[in-house]
Amino acid sequence: MRYNIPASRVRAFHGEDIVVRAHDPSDFPRHLSETDTERIRYLQLLSLSGDTSCLASWGEKIPLDLVMSNPEKEFPLLYRLSGLLNKHPVRVSVPPVSGFSKAITLAASLNFAVKITGGQPAAALSGEMTETLELYLHQPTVSQPIECFHSLLLAFVHEKPASLPTIQEEDPRYFRYITDRGEEAISERFAAQGVIGETAISSFIRELPEASGECPDCEFLPHCQRYFKWPERNYSCELVKRVFRTLKNAAEELKKDSVASLGRAGEDKT
Repeated sequence: MRYNIPASRVRAFHGEDIVVRAHDPSDFPRHLSETDTERIRYLQLLSLSGDTSCLASWGEKIPLDLVMSNPEKEFPLLYRLSGLLNKHPVRVSVPPVSGFSKAITLAASLNFAVKITGGQPAAALSGEMTETLELYLHQPTVSQPIECFHSLLLAFVHEKPASLPTIQEEDPRYFRYITDRGEEAISERFAAQGVIGETAISSFIRELPEASGECPDCEFLPHCQRYFKWPERNYSCELVKRVFRTLKNAAEELKKDSVASLGRAGEDKT
């Protein structure tokens, strides 16, 4: 199990696989010892406005996750934070809300990896979602993955099921989020909706298969695993189905190009 914990609770999770989060960058060197850093998957910085200079001289090569809450207002801060790439692998986590495509475009141009965080994107965001997907698929200067697009594309290329809950770090079999009060949830998104404690988590797991009548007949169920049917069970998946379909078509094109390239290579040898 991987635990996402506040920096102040590191001592309570000795020996566990952890993600450590904080609003203040100085909390990381304050609470973490050199021994702790060996089991940290990554550090999650919840505020982008703080002084990150301490991270330039501490914890070199530990991955950082820069979490946006309001991408439309916060995206200019990425220019200042790009210097962190000199010491750390850095990902920017962006919620699918108004202005998110602008933030992702800048993050990708600065060579940050990107993760679109969970939820149920509104239909009004269709244009921004399409723009972001086109950026990932067709902009040659994008050298870092944009998740969940990247993992899903690889799954389609290799014709293997993916697990969107696992990609998004919200699979209850593998992930737990520890609130500032020490309560256990699946992720911050679940904690915000009050799904806290093992009883609530078990109820969610048991009830999710009944989430929507459209799921059993969906071609993308092996990859999505009903990820978009929470918290609103009647959420329409038309937008996310278009994303999945575009990625699947892109994978088919990649496979055709690969076969054609192998054929040309064989002809050159003869």
